[in-house]
Amino acid sequence: MKFEFKGLSSYEENSTPNYVGDTKVRSVIQDFVNMDEAIEFVSNHHGFVKTEDDKFAFEVRNISAIG
Repeated sequence: MKFEFKGLSSYEENSTPNYVGDTKVRSVIQDFVNMDEAIEFVSNHHGFVKTEDDKFAFEVRNISAIG
């Protein structure tokens, strides 16, 4: 099952005014067996995930099952 990790909560994403146009909200998509495994992964990494190219890391505020 695929899960998307975002650095903004759903509330922040929907309520924060975007004065510079459509900016890119960074996210990471990874496969896990279930939500508990995805949460454990984030917990084991001190609340952070990093992009595949290792150029950016962010504190996870939102995990969503996709697909």
